[in-house]
Amino acid sequence: MVSQFLSGTQTRRIGPLLDHYPVPRVEMHPTLAQPLGIADGDRVTVETRRGALTAPALVVGTIRPDTLFVPYHWPGAQSVNRLTIAAQDPISKIPEYKACAARIHRAAEA
Repeated sequence: MVSQFLSGTQTRRIGPLLDHYPVPRVEMHPTLAQPLGIADGDRVTVETRRGALTAPALVVGTIRPDTLFVPYHWPGAQSVNRLTIAAQDPISKIPEYKACAARIHRAAEA
């Protein structure tokens, strides 16, 4: 999401850029999406043992087939940080790269 460059700290304050991506998208490779019946734009739910997030899918060939990616800078209920761990390096106190096991499926129709 190039329009959300710099983690959105600056670009999420610009109306037209925010309008372009008003909610996070769950990036996934076509190889992962196809067997699950997920198409670009479908609403999907990502679940971990810590919680769940529902957002539109962004099916792209520029991500590893075994990986989901959700930008982390949306607040509140849209925050993927609720699904990951809060671990830090014990010496530098730098947050650990946000990686965890997850399940994904098409979201139930509202």
